[in-house]
Amino acid sequence: MFHYIGLAVLLVLLHGCSFNPTNKYQRYADFPVNKNLVLSEEIDCDSVFLHYPYRVEIKDSLAVILDLHPESCFLHAFAYPEWRYVTSFGKRGEGPEEVLSAERVRICSPDSVWVLDSNRSQITRWRVSASSGRAERVEEIPLDKRLLRTLDFCKTDEGFLVTDYTGNYRYHVLDAHGRIKESAGSIPTERTVDDSEKTALAQAWRSFMDYNPNNGVLAMVTQLGEVIEIFNLKTGEHKVCYGPGGEPQFHISQGYGFPVGIMGFYDVEVTENLIYAVFQGTSFKEIARKEKQGIHLPDGGRKLCVFTLSGVPIKCYELDKSVCGIGIDEGLNSLFATDVFTDNLATRFNLKE
Repeated sequence: MFHYIGLAVLLVLLHGCSFNPTNKYQRYADFPVNKNLVLSEEIDCDSVFLHYPYRVEIKDSLAVILDLHPESCFLHAFAYPEWRYVTSFGKRGEGPEEVLSAERVRICSPDSVWVLDSNRSQITRWRVSASSGRAERVEEIPLDKRLLRTLDFCKTDEGFLVTDYTGNYRYHVLDAHGRIKESAGSIPTERTVDDSEKTALAQAWRSFMDYNPNNGVLAMVTQLGEVIEIFNLKTGEHKVCYGPGGEPQFHISQGYGFPVGIMGFYDVEVTENLIYAVFQGTSFKEIARKEKQGIHLPDGGRKLCVFTLSGVPIKCYELDKSVCGIGIDEGLNSLFATDVFTDNLATRFNLKE
C-alpha cells in the first residue's frame, strides 16, 4: 500500500503545474490518470419538459434544474436524492415578479435558493417547500450599478461573489445588499492590452465560477482557452494554471472581442477536497468546418477534469456524451450532469473507482 500511494503522489507531482521562467504563469501538460466514464442512468420526470437544461444544483435534500430557454419557468425543484418533482418557479416574463433571464442558481437551504437574473441586474431569493409543493419569491437584491452585465455569482455568508466584465478586476465581493465591498484580482493574461481593449479582454476571459464556503476556495475557469484560477479566500493564496489550450484567444474589432482558438470550460464545482470542471477543447476552425458541412457540434464538453484545491491536475474522465452543467455528490460517488440535447433532467455518472 505504501508503494502504491507513494507512486500516485509522485505521478500527481510530476504532472502538476510546472513553472517555466519564460512564462508568467504556471502550466500543466496533461493529467496523470485518464479514464472513460459511461452514464449510469438518465434522470427524467413526466412533470417537466425542458428546452435547454443548462445547470444542475444539488444541496442536501434539494435539487434544482435551470432551463436556459424555457417556454414558462426557468427553474424546476426536486426532492433529492429520489428526484421527486416539487414545483417549477421563476416564470419567464417582463412582469414585476417574473424573470427576464436566469443565468445561475445557488442553493443554501430550501429557504434560500438564490437566482441571478442578469437582464434585470438582480439576485432573488426563493423559499422552496417540498411539503406544499410551492416556491415563494421572498427577497430581491439589486446589483450595484457599477457592475457590467453579471453572468455568474456565488453566495457567501456575508453576501455574494460576482464576475467582473470591465477588464479592471477578476471578481467583486458584494455585501448582502448587492453593493460592491471589494474588487479583487486582475485578468491573468500574458497578452499586452491597452486600456481601450480591456472590455474586449474581459469578454474573451468570461469565466464560470464556484465557491465552497467551508474551505474558502473560489475557482474560476475560462469559457475560451484552458485556464483555471484558484483563490483561497481564507489564506489569500492565488494560483493560475494554463492548460495545453492556453489563454483565451481573440481578435478585437470595433472594441469587441471575437473568439478564435478553442472552446474551453463549461462549468466548475468546488467540493470539500477537489475541483471538478467540464472541458470541451474544440477549435473554432473545426466548429466552422463542421458548420459548413451542415454538422452542428453539441454544446458542452466530454472531459471532466479533476484538480486539487491548489490547482494540481490529478485525473481526467472522458464522458460518453457532451454535458454542460454539473453537480457532484461525493457521498454517493456520483456526477449529475445536464445534456442540452435531451429533455432529461440530468444524467448520472458513477465516479466510484
